[in-house]
Amino acid sequence: MAYLHCPACERTAWLDSTSESPLPCRHCGQALAPMSVRRVRHLVGAIRERFERDARLDAGRPRFVRD
Repeated sequence: MAYLHCPACERTAWLDSTSESPLPCRHCGQALAPMSVRRVRHLVGAIRERFERDARLDAGRPRFVRD
């Protein structure tokens, strides 16, 4: 699994691809490039912090309830 980003529009994506050819961005069509390990660590850390913060703020609200 690779973590790729678009150098043009700065969007990111997790991709599980066995293709060796460059994959196009779904938004602008430019070829996606792999992110550096350092940037991935910062991004994953920020995502975890956001989920933890949201979980603390909404601790009393029921989740995944279907009517």
